[in-house]
Amino acid sequence: MPDTPNLDERHVQPIDTDRLLPAERATHAPRILLLYGSLRERSFSRLMTEEAARVLTRFGAETRTYRPSGLTLPDDADADHPKVQELRDLVTWSEGMVWCSPERHGAMTGIMKTQIDWIPLSLGG
Repeated sequence: MPDTPNLDERHVQPIDTDRLLPAERATHAPRILLLYGSLRERSFSRLMTEEAARVLTRFGAETRTYRPSGLTLPDDADADHPKVQELRDLVTWSEGMVWCSPERHGAMTGIMKTQIDWIPLSLGG
């Protein structure tokens, strides 16, 4: 596959769905939300999530990536803020997540933490 030249096709085996999945399962592809923790124009965590999305798509998942630019801080706006609502809608849609954040002072970035803080536990946070 031209979008994943970093994968050695000898090591990409077909998925044995009989062993992996329950007898009754969803009829759609797995839904994976990707979050990244940088707002820089040349963000390596964004580039990494784009690569992860290509690999996940190669394995049959449907992916969506949340772009955090414009997300307000928790307690600085209501949950009906458009960027908060967009994030929560994507969380509700997803069945799994990939998080990628640069390390800043030994921890994840503030923008990554802000995304997590806006996802209430009732929505899968």
